[in-house]
Amino acid sequence: MKPYGISAVHGGRHELIGTYNALSYFDLSYIEWIGVFDHSQLPLGDRTSRYGLIETLAIDSFKEGLSRIALRTHDIEGLAEHLHSQGLEVSGPEEGSRRRPDGTLLKWKLLFAGEAGVQDGLPLPFFIQWEGEEANRKQELQEAGVILPHERGPLQLREVGFTVSRLQETVEKWAKWFRVYAGEVVYDPKLKGKRQTLDLHGTLLSFVEPVEEGLAAEALKSRGQRPFLVGLSSGGPGSQLEYVDFHGSLYYLN
Repeated sequence: MKPYGISAVHGGRHELIGTYNALSYFDLSYIEWIGVFDHSQLPLGDRTSRYGLIETLAIDSFKEGLSRIALRTHDIEGLAEHLHSQGLEVSGPEEGSRRRPDGTLLKWKLLFAGEAGVQDGLPLPFFIQWEGEEANRKQELQEAGVILPHERGPLQLREVGFTVSRLQETVEKWAKWFRVYAGEVVYDPKLKGKRQTLDLHGTLLSFVEPVEEGLAAEALKSRGQRPFLVGLSSGGPGSQLEYVDFHGSLYYLN
């Protein structure tokens, strides 16, 4: 992303599962790019969490492109109970940890959920609860050189877009599961599809059902119902909107 004025850092290798990553932070939101250095180590089948990220990557045949989103929570146990009450299948919470090179132990909990029996639907987000206060975590990441300034200026992760085949059904489900209101359905001339948005505490989740050939139809055809669009915004007045294709996904920058 450097040619577009966006900073990223090497995150490291996950030696036990054969993957490595790079990270780009926008405050405490971030994009994580994951690669595989040893497919034989991937915890597939009964060795992976039900509805876990590795399971999704395997279903996608490890194709390039956005695969899943994750949401932070401060009450992962309560969230698990809520999602279960909505009829979803829930896996976790599971505890995780890793030790940073400076010796600091990072700890978190993960939660996965999905619709039982649905094979081709849009994967739900997975959920993470970090141990400790967010302000302290942000300061630690800045001091460690993980959260870096962007040459393009201060950026927010403003939007994530998903291709879907049944817009109304999908949006109604997600609005109920995450207890938010849906916006109006509009036609998006850039993506050539019907678009509807959920506002999740300032980050927009946009769902696009293609109605003619175009960017959304191409993404749906090649990868199925998946995230395909990320919006990064400086919030500055009069900034120009720029679309770029990067590693199998679409990004807009302004």
